[in-house]
Amino acid sequence: MRTKKGEKEKLRLVILDKAIAFFKKHGRSGSASEDIMSYMNLTRGALYSHFKSKDDLFAKAVSHDLTRLENLIEESIKLYGPMALRRNIEAHLSEKSLTDFENSCAFTSLASDMQRCKAAHRAIYEEHMNRIYAIFAKALHEQFPEDTPEQSHIKALNLYSGLVGTLSMARTMKDREKALEILESGRQFLISQFTRVV
Repeated sequence: MRTKKGEKEKLRLVILDKAIAFFKKHGRSGSASEDIMSYMNLTRGALYSHFKSKDDLFAKAVSHDLTRLENLIEESIKLYGPMALRRNIEAHLSEKSLTDFENSCAFTSLASDMQRCKAAHRAIYEEHMNRIYAIFAKALHEQFPEDTPEQSHIKALNLYSGLVGTLSMARTMKDREKALEILESGRQFLISQFTRVV
């Protein structure tokens, strides 16, 4: 019996959501195909009727997640206006983010795995990164209208890279107090440098 097109696409999206959560928690190299299938309650045939290989699943799951991240940042900026950058910094570097791998940014959880992917997949990730930088650059320019577009772009590079790097470093700490110190110092520094809210 054939699966209807709409149902197949719905299942594909469910697989992508579950796969990215699994990859973020276990890493690409720590995610055997059998474990992924068991986690999703799918057979090999069901999984690979949607994806060519584990590499293909990983790349599409990351791209799916980064598309969602782009949309969330844009929605946040529309909703919170001048407060959006501060709220994004506080959310990304919250205490909860230390252990909330499944809902965190793919770049934070999977950067080393993404770096090891083939060039075609890395190019896809780079396109997402460039769009995220552009979203932040636009918000930064609205916050600092005296800046040139190039200055806003440079600030965006440092802001988003600072968010990813700070959380990554905090997560490597065995000492929770040290991890929280890294988060707090990063949060305060990024807020002071990249927001202007009275």
